[in-house]
Amino acid sequence: MVSIHAQYNPPKMLRHARIALVLLIAACAHAQAHETAMQAAIATRLHALAQQPLGRLRIGAGTLDALVTRFYAQRADAPLWQSGPRLRALDAALDGLSDDGLNARDYGGDRLARDAQRISRDAAMTDAARADFDVRATAAYLLALMQLRHGVLDVATFYPDWDAPPPRAIPNTWLDAAAHAVETGHIAEAFTEARPNAPIYAQLRAALQRLHKEAAEGGWPALPNGPTLRPGMHDARVPLLRQRLLASGDMTQTAHSGSEDYGTALADAVRAFQRWHGLQADGAVGPATLAALNVPVTTRIAQLRLNLERARWYLHDLPSRYVQVDLANYRLDYYNDGQRVWSTRVQVGTPRRPTPVLRSDITHLTLDPSWIVPPTILREDLLPRLLHDPGYLGRIGLRVFDRQGQVVPDNAINWAQPPAGLTLRQDPGPNGALGLVAFRFANTHEVYLHDTPHKALFAQARRAFSSGCVRVENAMELALLVLDDPVRWNAETLQTAASYDVTRDVPLHTPVPLRMIYWTVAIQPDGHVGIVPDVYHQDAALRGALDDELTRQRKAFMLAE
Repeated sequence: MVSIHAQYNPPKMLRHARIALVLLIAACAHAQAHETAMQAAIATRLHALAQQPLGRLRIGAGTLDALVTRFYAQRADAPLWQSGPRLRALDAALDGLSDDGLNARDYGGDRLARDAQRISRDAAMTDAARADFDVRATAAYLLALMQLRHGVLDVATFYPDWDAPPPRAIPNTWLDAAAHAVETGHIAEAFTEARPNAPIYAQLRAALQRLHKEAAEGGWPALPNGPTLRPGMHDARVPLLRQRLLASGDMTQTAHSGSEDYGTALADAVRAFQRWHGLQADGAVGPATLAALNVPVTTRIAQLRLNLERARWYLHDLPSRYVQVDLANYRLDYYNDGQRVWSTRVQVGTPRRPTPVLRSDITHLTLDPSWIVPPTILREDLLPRLLHDPGYLGRIGLRVFDRQGQVVPDNAINWAQPPAGLTLRQDPGPNGALGLVAFRFANTHEVYLHDTPHKALFAQARRAFSSGCVRVENAMELALLVLDDPVRWNAETLQTAASYDVTRDVPLHTPVPLRMIYWTVAIQPDGHVGIVPDVYHQDAALRGALDDELTRQRKAFMLAE
């Protein structure tokens, strides 16, 4: 038996330790040299990026190359995307953009996926090739995060009056957080955080996911033309109608899916479909409802993509308390503590005089407002009518004033060539054009929210009747909400104050933010999403611009070296 003392050989052990230390130092030196070489390769790649289409893509007020360069500067140009798990997480996050109406290919995702396989299996891959991959992956990652946060397009291009705050410089802390998400394996969470956190956005994504699935399964069936289908009828097209509503989730499975009887359950499903698509909810499948039912699923997918882009403009940084006017859905909603607490119908501008999309603040109310006829309405509406009906002004209570503010008899004016400087004013009263209350907010269009005597028009499904202002149903209830002063104002005191026929301005203690937006989607409380008519024909221009920008972006990633 060999004793422990016989095995113990200090000189030999020391020699082995020295060899191990030399090998460790050599490995560290090699790793350091490799890291230094990678940093140099990334620095070279960043210099080239500024000269390429990929680097010149816009990010707010700056360019993508500037953002990527700052990102690496905070890391001393150290690489980030040289590990398999990180690459797989980025690939999965980019694939998930399909539910945002975007595509991984728009961020070079298909090329990144191919190169990621080379990174993992090709140990001889050059530092230059690895640096190129790393920079492209970072560009895709940061661009996707920014576009989820702000939209692909600039909102001011479409809605100059949205008056969004000017783009702020992207803080270094944001870039640090983006890098930390990669290093800790939280790339999916970074994408989630970049998206609007409003429930509407999640509902739109879920709806688009369902439509993608439906499209993959062949889409829903089209109904043939024929006489209007009405509840109680017996028709060979009824099973196909039921199948169509089942396919889109507008109806749940029934035990009599093959029946040709147009029964109550099917009629209720048709009415719900009509409400969700901005149609008169009468349960009858006439030409308008048939046309909406027969819109292909691919078209509905395209429409949801546009509204997801709008959502990225509208839904970030929502105030706790605000008034929102949804123009294409003809609705006004009042939010308090971030929750919708009141809703009503509105009438908006005609397609010829659309109500603008804008952001502002309601600063005061006008009780018993008089109405000064805007120049456009005088020129385009009243003058042609007065040529044939000179007594029209008297019948609607409009008086004419000259430059000095003196009343001029309307029958003393040659309306074919009226003198300059005339003002037409309607005195206050419940039958005045503005009703009992107007809500005032700064804007360049001279539009506002107001009460109206034209209350019967609220019963119409499509309510684009005004000259640009927004007519509000139950406007006095909205007035109480924005006043938010139960000590001074309740329904009785407000109604009394508005019944004097004397115009009076009432300032709000705290201005209430106002957002007038344009959706072509209708989102129900249960999350069901419908598509409403594009009353102002804005979808085509937005779709063209979005497709053009994403095509340019996709080509930039393809050409990147």
